[in-house]
Amino acid sequence: MLSRRRGDPSMRTFPRLETFWQDVHYAARGLRKNHMFLAVVALSLALGIGANTTIFSVLNAVLYRPMPYEQPERLVVIWETQAAHPDSQQAPPIAEMLDWKKQNHVFEDIALTSFIEASNMSGIGEPEPIHVEDVTPNLFNLLRVKPLLGRVFLPEEMQDKAQTVMISSSFWKSHFHNDPKVLGRTFVVEGVISTVVGVMPPGFAPFYGGRIDLWQPVNPESSRYSERQDHWLMPVARLMPGATVGQAQVEMDVIAKRLEQAYPKTNKGIGKKVLPLHEALFGWAGPALYPLLGAVAFVLLIGCVNVANLMQSRTESRRKEYALRAALGAGGRRLMQQLLVESGMLALLGGLLGIVLAIWGISIFRKLAGDFPNSDGINLDGRVLLFTLGISLLTAILIGLAPAIQASRADLNLTLREGERGTSGSSRSIGRHLLVVSEVALTMVLLVGAGLMINTLLRLQKVNPGFDPKNVMTMEIQLPEGGKYMERVPGGDMEKTLPTVTAFYQQLLERISATPGLESAGLVSSLPMRGGQMFTFSILAHPAPPPDNRPRAGYDEVSPDFFRALRIPLRKGRYLDEHDNQSAPWALVVNEAFARRFFPNEDPIGQHLLLRYDPYPVDEERPRQIVGIVGDVKHFGLGEDTPPFVYASYLQQPTIFPGGTAMLHLRHALALRTTAELGGGQRDSVLAVKKAIAEIDSEQPVLNIMSMEQVLAASMGDWEFYAHILELFAGVALLLAVIGIYGVMSYVVNRRRHEIGIRVALGARAADVLVMVVKLGLKLSLIGIAIGAGLALGLARLISTFLFGVKPTDPGTYAEVAAALLGVAMLACFIPARRATKVDPMVALRHE
Repeated sequence: MLSRRRGDPSMRTFPRLETFWQDVHYAARGLRKNHMFLAVVALSLALGIGANTTIFSVLNAVLYRPMPYEQPERLVVIWETQAAHPDSQQAPPIAEMLDWKKQNHVFEDIALTSFIEASNMSGIGEPEPIHVEDVTPNLFNLLRVKPLLGRVFLPEEMQDKAQTVMISSSFWKSHFHNDPKVLGRTFVVEGVISTVVGVMPPGFAPFYGGRIDLWQPVNPESSRYSERQDHWLMPVARLMPGATVGQAQVEMDVIAKRLEQAYPKTNKGIGKKVLPLHEALFGWAGPALYPLLGAVAFVLLIGCVNVANLMQSRTESRRKEYALRAALGAGGRRLMQQLLVESGMLALLGGLLGIVLAIWGISIFRKLAGDFPNSDGINLDGRVLLFTLGISLLTAILIGLAPAIQASRADLNLTLREGERGTSGSSRSIGRHLLVVSEVALTMVLLVGAGLMINTLLRLQKVNPGFDPKNVMTMEIQLPEGGKYMERVPGGDMEKTLPTVTAFYQQLLERISATPGLESAGLVSSLPMRGGQMFTFSILAHPAPPPDNRPRAGYDEVSPDFFRALRIPLRKGRYLDEHDNQSAPWALVVNEAFARRFFPNEDPIGQHLLLRYDPYPVDEERPRQIVGIVGDVKHFGLGEDTPPFVYASYLQQPTIFPGGTAMLHLRHALALRTTAELGGGQRDSVLAVKKAIAEIDSEQPVLNIMSMEQVLAASMGDWEFYAHILELFAGVALLLAVIGIYGVMSYVVNRRRHEIGIRVALGARAADVLVMVVKLGLKLSLIGIAIGAGLALGLARLISTFLFGVKPTDPGTYAEVAAALLGVAMLACFIPARRATKVDPMVALRHE
C-alpha cells in the first residue's frame, strides 16, 4: 500500500501529504501489533470523551440550540414583579395584555399561554387524563408556526359551551392513527365538546418541554377577566425589528406606572420585567448543569493523564528506535510529527467510541432526569459532533505532546550508554509520579462531590416526613371544570361549584369504606411532598394586618379521615370529623409550625381566622375556628422547612370561588391505608376505587396511581439525579485512576528490576521489597489526596445548593472518601509490589 502511494503522482505533487500518509500507515501498523495498549487507550479516552459529549448534548439542547421559531431572539416574556420583592416573578392579570397592546411601541404582537395542565377527556375510548395548554388565538402566528393539517385558531374563537382545539402530532397518531380526516372530529374536554381544527407539526412542543396533547383558545377580552385578578397565563411578545430588550423594559416601566395610577387596587407596587424567552425558560439550567460539565471534564483529564502515562512508557520503550532514526537523518520535527499523528489517531478512535458511549449515556440521562425540559431535543446534532471533534483534537495534543517532545530529543549515544537501566530519581520517573498525583487529586474531587450527594440522600432518608407512608396507596381525581360540576358566574371571573362535587366525593368514600383490607381512606387537595396552595389570612382577635403584608400559610382541603389514613398525630384539640359540614360552624386544624409562629404565647384552640386566596382580594364568606393542632408534615419536600399550614374540611367550602381557585375543590388525591403489605390488599383497594368512580361518573378517569412511599421517593428526584450522575462519573474516574496507578507502579518495578535484584542479592527480604514499592504508591497517593481535598474544598461550593444536612466542607465525607481512595490505591499498588518480590536476582543481574 505504501509503495503504491509513493508512486501516486498526487503524492509526489504534495510531499507533505505523502509524509503524512506514511506516518498514518506506520502508526496504524504499530498499534495493530499492540492490541492491549490500543484497547486500554481507546477505552480510557472513550469514557472521558463520551461523558463530555453526553453532558454537552444536554447543554446544547437546553442552552445553546436556538429555539425552533422564526427569529427566536426577538421573543420575550413579560413577568410581573412586586416592589417589596424585586426578584419575584409571576404572571400578570390577563386583561393587562389589552393595555400593553394599546400603549406599547416596541412589540409586534403579544400572546398568552398557560403552563401544561392536566384535563379530563372522554369520547375517544376510555376516559383518560390529557395534557393541555390554554393559549390566546394569536400565539401560533406570533411564533410563526403553521399547522401540519388544518388551521390555527381564529381571533373570535374562545372557550364556551363548545370550543375548537388544535392537537399535537403525537395525539393525532395515538388517538386518530394519523387519519387525514381528523379535522372536524369531536370529543369532550372538561365537560366541553371540542372540535379539532388543526394538527401541529412534529417537534412543536410547549416552551418548557414535556408531553402535550392539545391547545385550546382563551379570550382575554372576556368579561370574566375584567377584575384583573387572574394570574395564570404567561405573556410572550415579539419585538419589532430593531427593538431591544432594554428598550422594551424602559417602555414597560412607563406602562406599569400608568397602570398603577389607573388601577391602584390591583397594581399598587407592581412592576414589569422583560426577559428574553430563552433566558426566562432555561436561565436556571446553567447553574444546574455546568457543575456536571466540570465533573466530566475531570473524567477526561484523568483519562488523558492515564493515556499520557501509557504513551510515555511506549515512547521510552522505543527510545532506541527513535535514536537510530535520528542517527539516520530523521529530524526532531519529523519524529515529533509521527508521534502526534499516532496520538491523533488514538484520540479520534476514542472520539468515535465516545460517540457510541454518548448515545447510551443520553438514554441513561433521560431516565435519571425524569421530566427534564426539552429531553426529546437531547441528541447528537452537528454542534455536538463538532464539540466531540474539538475535544478529540485537544485530547490528541494533551496525550501526545510530551511523548512527541521526548522522542524528538532522542540521542543514540546516550541511549546506548543508559541501556536498560533506570533509576527511581530520573526526570522521567518524576514525571510519572506527577501523573499519579494528578490522577489521584482529580479523582478525589469527583469522589468528594459524589460523597456529599450520597450523604445528602442518607440524611434526607432519615428526615421524618410527619406521616407514615407504609401501606398507603394514592391516586388523584380531577372533576371537570365544565358540565355538571361547575358553572361560570356572569359578570366577572367567578366560578360556582355545584353540589354534585361534594356528593361525588361523599359517595366515593361511602362506596369504598367496606372494602376488605382497607383501614381508612382520606381526601386531600394536594398530597404531602407535592406542595399546596398558599393562603393569606387575618386573625379576628388580633389587630388587622396591612393589606400588602398579610400573614401566609399553606392550605389543604381534606376529608376527616385524611389524618388517620396518613397517621398524622394529633397534638391538641380534635381532628376534623363528619359533623364539620356546611350547616355547622366552619372548623380548621393547624399544624405545630402555625401555632408556634402565630400564637407563641396563647392557645390557638378557639381562635378564628378569615382566609383569603391570594392574589384575589376576597375573603372567604365565613370565618373558621381552630379546633385542633396536628404534627408538622413535609408538604413541600423533605429538604424544605415546614411552613405554617392549615387544613379545612371538604364539606365546608364556599360555593363561589374567584378565578381558578375552584380547582381546590374539584381536584383531590385519595390516600388509602390498607392492613396488608404492598400487594393484594392494596390492589383490591385500587380496584374498588376504580369501580366506585365508574359507577358514580363513567366519564371520570383515575390519575397517578402510586404508593405513598413512591411519592416520597419521587420528592427526592433532583437529589437522586445529581447523586447518581456524580456517582457514575466518580466511578469512571476511580476506575481510570486504578488503571493509571497500576500502570505507573508496574513501570516503576520494571525500571528498577536491576536495583531490586541487587537488594535481594544483598539480603533484602520479600517484605522489604513489598514495603518499598507500596511505600512509594502510598506517598504519591497521600500527596494526591491532599491536593484533591484542597481543590474539592473550593469546587464543592458549586453543588452547595443541592446539599441537605451536610456542608461542602463536611470533614466526615472528606475522611471517608480519602480512606476509600487510599485503600483502592494501595490495592492497585499491591500487584506490582508482589511481582517485585518475585524478582530473581540472578536473572535481573544477567539482564543488566
